[in-house]
Amino acid sequence: MLILTENYLAGKRFAKETETIRLQEYYMLCSVKQAEAMLRDRLLPDSGIMNYEFGNVTFQKQALSGSVEEVTFNLKLDSGEKALGIGQYDKVTGAMVRWREKN
Repeated sequence: MLILTENYLAGKRFAKETETIRLQEYYMLCSVKQAEAMLRDRLLPDSGIMNYEFGNVTFQKQALSGSVEEVTFNLKLDSGEKALGIGQYDKVTGAMVRWREKN
């Protein structure tokens, strides 16, 4: 009985961790896509916040060169998890050309 209980609890923990990871990935993807569209239209401010149901993403933009801008994304979920992502946007192609994540 003890082994079954431990297996059940381990399965629940694994499911919760998987859900959290997917939520982090989804919020980061949504933020990057939204920032990319705003950069394409030249509407992205130098810094700001994108609010979601279970957390938020703050961002900061800086120019690396005349044609490349870097945007740093800081994700904070309501449950306490954090993630950092850095994207580089190429003005010539109108797309994010490089992405790095740090957890």
